[in-house]
Amino acid sequence: MRLLLASSLIVLSFTTACGEGEMKDKPTAEVVTPEPTPPVEEPKAEVTGTAYAADLATSKIEWVGAKITKEHPGTFGKFEGSALINEGKVVGADFSVETATLSSDDPKLTEHLQSPDFFDVAQFPKATFTSRNVVEKATPEGATHEVTGDLELHGVKKTITFPATIAVAADKATTKAEFKINRKDFGIVYPGKPDDLIKDDVLIKLDLSFPLAAAPATPADATPATPGNTPAGAPGADKPKLVAPAKVAPQTTKDVTISDEPVKKGDAPPAKATQGGARR
Repeated sequence: MRLLLASSLIVLSFTTACGEGEMKDKPTAEVVTPEPTPPVEEPKAEVTGTAYAADLATSKIEWVGAKITKEHPGTFGKFEGSALINEGKVVGADFSVETATLSSDDPKLTEHLQSPDFFDVAQFPKATFTSRNVVEKATPEGATHEVTGDLELHGVKKTITFPATIAVAADKATTKAEFKINRKDFGIVYPGKPDDLIKDDVLIKLDLSFPLAAAPATPADATPATPGNTPAGAPGADKPKLVAPAKVAPQTTKDVTISDEPVKKGDAPPAKATQGGARR
């Protein structure tokens, strides 16, 4: 009997230790279902600025998933996006990720994650994030801002709020963030093996860089930059571009306007997946 009890304690300690790892003590993003657009919208405050494309050579979007006995790190290899900057401050962001470029530390796991059990990349080839609000807000963990925006993943759109460390220097703006989301909020519900269940939380890791030096301020009477062109001599001008010709290419700028509609937060705990729901 004592031997059985001791063995059980050892197994429990082992699985607890393996299951924590890198995700331990990381903040969890607040997740709510976006409210329906009212029939008649009230006038909204507008946020304006210049959009600077992410440097894909130095930017990373990574993730960490876990089952009871082990963590698995991974990354998304292909994405595009930009940061909206006004008077030296990041006031918005917009990103699109190609889910088929997902990879992990195990080829068989990568193939399974791309299947309908998880991301279902054939049916949902894109994951997108569009910010609603970026505010300066320090946290005990060292973050400098709080970012709120709409994340659409696996065909389900949710409004999420997470801490981030954002800095703007003379030559570039940077954003770093680590936060957890619950995969089931986005309809990814595959449980895993009965003796090695998959955890609901997934850690998202952002390390993004937006070069500014190659994008001088555009005079008011100047002709806007042509989409798809990169200024000659700009950093990364000779690198393969992952942006479609119709979209803003790296190192170009444009004046854009985004909505600054406030997000209503209730007193209830983070909402479960109510749009898109569980697929199976």
